[in-house]
Amino acid sequence: MTKRLVLSYLAITVVVLVTLEVPLGIVVAQGERDRLFTRIERDAHVLAASIDDVLEGHSDTDPEELATEYAEQTGGRAVLVDADGISLADSSDTGGDPRDFSSRPEIRDALDGQTSAGERSSETLDSDLLYVAVPVFGDDTVLGAVRVTYPASEADDTVRTVVVGLLLLAAVALVAVGLTGWFLASGVTGPLRRLGSAASAVGEGDFTATVDQDSGPAELRAVAQSFNSMTRRLEVLMGAQSALVADASHQLRTPLTALRLRLDALDTTHPDPEDLGAARDETLRLSRIVDGLLTLGRLDAGHLPVISVDVDAEVSERIAMWAPLADERSVRLEVEGHAGRARCVEEGLGQILDNLLANALEVAPAGTPVEVRLTREESRHSVRLTIGDQGPGMPPEERRRAFDRFWRSPSAQPGGSGLGLSIVRDLAELSGGAASLGEGAAGGVTVEVELPTADDS
Repeated sequence: MTKRLVLSYLAITVVVLVTLEVPLGIVVAQGERDRLFTRIERDAHVLAASIDDVLEGHSDTDPEELATEYAEQTGGRAVLVDADGISLADSSDTGGDPRDFSSRPEIRDALDGQTSAGERSSETLDSDLLYVAVPVFGDDTVLGAVRVTYPASEADDTVRTVVVGLLLLAAVALVAVGLTGWFLASGVTGPLRRLGSAASAVGEGDFTATVDQDSGPAELRAVAQSFNSMTRRLEVLMGAQSALVADASHQLRTPLTALRLRLDALDTTHPDPEDLGAARDETLRLSRIVDGLLTLGRLDAGHLPVISVDVDAEVSERIAMWAPLADERSVRLEVEGHAGRARCVEEGLGQILDNLLANALEVAPAGTPVEVRLTREESRHSVRLTIGDQGPGMPPEERRRAFDRFWRSPSAQPGGSGLGLSIVRDLAELSGGAASLGEGAAGGVTVEVELPTADDS
């Protein structure tokens, strides 16, 4: 944003400079040419006044001396001609034979009694010339003419000097505007960057993040004050929510545990073991819901450490724990591949595996495998854990909702809490990874969890 603001300042400055300096340069260039023409014409009239006495025979001054002296003092060229256009003196050809200049348009005009001025190209000198030709009068008769010429480059050099000066002034102005604009823009964007960093920290669960509300423009100070007030309220609200979930879960766990123990104690004496078993199943389901709520409460609270874990060792340990249940249901647990080490929240990988294996074993038909595939993708710096079953599967619209909290498929078997996949997704995302649900090649559902690789792999 700072760069965009500075560029906008510079763009406005460029427009202003172009609007002002281009007309100024044109006026200066034209003024310089007019000034030079005026000087040339004045010099020509001075020479004409000096030579009229010579042409009338009242002075023995040498015309060549006048032309040569003028050329030495000013750098211009002076040509003096008589009434027939024959040169009396030429500062560029001192001592040369007389030449006929009557064919020159400006000389003809001067011999006709008119002052002529302009710019023309000289084939002899291969350059453009600025010239002024004036008549030399004696009484009412034209006795001759004086022509003074200067290279047009003399005016061009002056104009070029002025243009370079204007460009340097523009460059200084742009540098000054750029530095000033950067200073002003930084005063606006600096607090905004700090506000953005604090907002990101709050989004990651750090509700202690605040911004300086005593610096910057008044509008930004007001925004900073509102932001700090918001984070304080969020911290209080999230703390109250976490405390409520934790307190409610703990309060529920105690009577549920006591109820289950009492039901177990009555198991041999109750007249209806089927009802007793159903009640015990419901208490187990409530216990799983409470455990899930506790886990979600910890995840929502954030601040869980992310550590390096040995994925292969963790998978082997969980497979060994779930193997008896798999054998009881005649389901094979098959592991394929190697993953190495990955980054995951503390104790998170075990919970991910437990939830996914429990779901897979719940739906896998007898005689079919539950496949656990491990893949390490160095190009993506990630570890991929895939668990698939050959159960009844889920249609696409149900797979899209499978990670919602407390959502259960209409075809799911009773007893679930609807929190398992939500916990898997939250654990993966808190670890810097992701979780997704797909359709298995042989039917059923495939759950894919991606975790970042650990630096110590």
